Order: sequence, then structure tokens, then C-alpha cells
Amino acid sequence: MTSRATTPTATTSRATTPRAKTPRAATPRAQSPTGQTPAPTAKGKLVTIEAPSSDSERSESSPAPSESSLSTLESELGGNDKISKPSGEAGRPGRGGYNLEEQLGWGDNGFKSLKQFVNKAIKKHLDVTKCRSQQHRRALDTVCDLAVAEFPDLSTFENCWPVLNLIQMRLKYLSSRAWQEKRIADGSSEAAKGGKRIRGRSPKSKSPGPSKK
Repeated sequence: MTSRATTPTATTSRATTPRAKTPRAATPRAQSPTGQTPAPTAKGKLVTIEAPSSDSERSESSPAPSESSLSTLESELGGNDKISKPSGEAGRPGRGGYNLEEQLGWGDNGFKSLKQFVNKAIKKHLDVTKCRSQQHRRALDTVCDLAVAEFPDLSTFENCWPVLNLIQMRLKYLSSRAWQEKRIADGSSEAAKGGKRIRGRSPKSKSPGPSKK
């Protein structure tokens, strides 16, 4: 019996070439700045929302409480250098009031010039039969504006109070005199009407007495 020699077959090992792993492109994420929170929108875009500022930033931009309180106090007090009206009523220095000429400080001639000008303006623009409280505000402003235009130094007085004082005193006198004249005129007319009634009456006829037989 013949034995066959078996030739061993060589197994060829295939060389496996390692595959190079392709790195995936990483999409860089947008880094939001400190203090800002990204909020996604419907289209996928990043929208930054600013966070509230810190207490240190607020303190630098806003005034201190002491400064704000002082500014408020100045606004309440007026914050101007104009001459304010004295307390009391003009023309009554002995009864808690003051002398307008002395408070004005323009001297005798300056006070007379202002008084004459205001009196003319009162006669032209105001109702001299009424007191100051019954005048139209626009008419009072007109007199004050004319006086300031003629005497620019009046702009240093708050609310033009010297002119308003002159208006008040002048109208007080004129309205009182007009009321007295009207009262006298009404009394005279009533007396005249009463006299006409008396003169118009017919004398009473005496009834004849009984005839003597």
C-alpha cells in the first residue's frame, strides 16, 4: 500500500491594513461672555441676554443717597437766588406787614416811577371796580410783563411780587371808591324816585260836611 505524502499547505495570512480613523469635524460652540446667558431661538441661533449689572456697577452710575436727597431738597426750596416776598401785607408795617418802598430798595424816585407806570397799566388792562382777587389771571400777568420790560431789575424778585403788591393796593383803593360812588348814586336815584312819587300824588279831597238847614 503506497502512502501519499501530504504536503502541508501554507496558509497565507492577509495583512490587515489599519484604517485611519477620520476625526469628525467638531462644530465649535460659541462661548458666551461672562454674565450673559445664551437663549436658543426658533431658528437655532444663539441670542445673548444681558444679566443685570452688579451692585458695584450700579453704585458707580447712580448718585449716592446723600447727593440725591440734597438735589431733591434744592428743587423743593426753589434753588434760585431771587428775592422772596416778605411776610405780611404791604402797606401795613405797624401791623405785621412791611413798607414796600423800603423792601424794594430803589429809592424815592425809583419807587415813584414804578408806581406811576403800574397805575397806568392798571387803568388800561384791569377792571378798577374789582379787587385783585377778582381780576383775570392773564390780565395780571400782562401788567407784570409790561413792568418787567420797563424795569428789568424786577426780574430779580420772585413772582414779581412788588408789582402785585402795587396792583393790590391800587385796586383796593379804586374798587372801594367805585363802590362808594355807586352807593351814593343808587341812593340819589332812589331819593329822586321817591320825590316823584310824592309830587305825583293828588291832594285828598275833603268830604263835604253835613249841610246846615
